[in-house]
Amino acid sequence: MRINFIGLLTCLAVLFPAISHAGSFTVAPVRVELSPAKPLSSVTITNDSDEPVKIEVVGNAWIQKEGVDEYQDTRELIVTPPVITLAAKATQIIRLGLRRSPDPKNEIAYRLFITEIRPQVKTEGTGVTMNLRLSVPIFVKPTAEAKPHLDWTARKVEGGALLLRAENNSNIHVQVANMQLSAGNEVIGKESSAAYLLPGQAREWTVKPDSGHQFNDSTLSLTGFSDAGDLKVDLKVQ
Repeated sequence: MRINFIGLLTCLAVLFPAISHAGSFTVAPVRVELSPAKPLSSVTITNDSDEPVKIEVVGNAWIQKEGVDEYQDTRELIVTPPVITLAAKATQIIRLGLRRSPDPKNEIAYRLFITEIRPQVKTEGTGVTMNLRLSVPIFVKPTAEAKPHLDWTARKVEGGALLLRAENNSNIHVQVANMQLSAGNEVIGKESSAAYLLPGQAREWTVKPDSGHQFNDSTLSLTGFSDAGDLKVDLKVQ
């Protein structure tokens, strides 16, 4: 799987007519998993443009507090080379490794930030220089058995919406996306945004009912995507 940012740049060009032109590169894979049995890995960056591009690659520790992502400098993750210059259509392998042992109980998370380095360009009037930046999650499995699990609750809030809450009480991350709330066979609410929940963390979504629907039922069915398996949960609405 590869992420391409040409479409993103097109949208930005519409929003910012004076934007400076930026290059395009892709990265594969889009997620890295390390473990005691696999302490080393790599990602490949490909310059899809017709011009050379300079890129900085930095690994940060990734934690969450009250559902908010935070990133911290760390020396635990080896990233080499940290700065590259890619010729047009060229590729570069970035090697990854750990300076520490995996945690015996809980998964450890990092983020690899890959940023285009471009000099500031002076433009007449209001100009915006946009540098491409993407991040790749890196997960280090614990030595203990990893068992993903989420606990879900739902309660009605002001305005007829539903406050949906997920708590990750397991020792490994869970990613969720494309959630739907149904009464019987009828979908009455959706939350499409993707989110990671790291071990011990919780996240909340305020879901509004679809047009013409209400959250009147005392029990709803939650379905969606999870990287630990398809979501299918019966929720008691508080």
